[in-house]
Amino acid sequence: MRRFSFATAAKTRSAAILSLLGAVAALALVLTSSSVDAQSSRLSVGIATWTSAGGVIELCVNLRDASVGLARQCPERRRLTVERAPENRWLRSRSAYIAPEVAIWVRARRVGDRLDLGLGLSIEGEARGVRARSWSLHWPTAPIDQWQQTSFVSIELPVAPHPELWDSPAGIAPGAPRLEVGRPAPEFRLPRLGGPDDDLVSLSAARSGSERLTLIVFWSSWAPFVGETLSVLGDLEERAGDILVIGVNVYEVDDGAGEEFIRNRGVGLLQLVDADGSVAHHYRVDGLPELFVLDSDGVYRGVIRGAAPLTEILSAIYGVE
Repeated sequence: MRRFSFATAAKTRSAAILSLLGAVAALALVLTSSSVDAQSSRLSVGIATWTSAGGVIELCVNLRDASVGLARQCPERRRLTVERAPENRWLRSRSAYIAPEVAIWVRARRVGDRLDLGLGLSIEGEARGVRARSWSLHWPTAPIDQWQQTSFVSIELPVAPHPELWDSPAGIAPGAPRLEVGRPAPEFRLPRLGGPDDDLVSLSAARSGSERLTLIVFWSSWAPFVGETLSVLGDLEERAGDILVIGVNVYEVDDGAGEEFIRNRGVGLLQLVDADGSVAHHYRVDGLPELFVLDSDGVYRGVIRGAAPLTEILSAIYGVE
């Protein structure tokens, strides 16, 4: 995180009025307490925090539209190890764009056992700070591995926020935790490959609860060794009997390429499609193919990347015969 400070002060009443008029004329950010309209320029913002057992706090931005619902944006470089943070210095994440020429970032400052939270916004290059009285956290007593939310502050933007910030019915379930070894895998809902978009299959529904392992493989038809990987996993699922394999087709470049690939290969696995890559992004997929291993309780245990000798690795680490 980088150091960031923000302060504005009007020396006289007339200067404050001129500054306010200039901000309105430039369509800059205006704080307001009115309710929001669907996809209008008004929405509510807050902060969501996730504290791990190791003392690392993840900071994200909540965007709430009264009609569309809640969206959560997590900028890069948003994690803070509180005990290592300098006292009384505002630190910030990187910026994330929520509307054309409108960027937002998270700010945090450690003051003893208190962590002050805030947001920064930049509109057409002009930076402003947003903070509410309740935006503080007593970090030694913060609940572990749970999302905590601050109150919301209503803001008005010069333009409507990007509509794609709000989750579609397909993708990561709202509020799903980030991927972390030893924690339940993030829940998702995706359509079947080649099926209608509204016929969604969730991770929890696909699992019967009797599986010893659930293997989620992200793949694309253009990636090397994908055919061999899917064939090995198909044979493994059929042979083992207590292993569930879920294929997730992602990052395709041509319409229908994933369906044609599976049809030609004849791989008999549950195949879903992550059209916009939202699930792959949440699972931190770095390359294709990648295989994520969940235990019998749905807890994420590890990942096998690329064209690895799957049979040998699964046998050696997870006892798969």
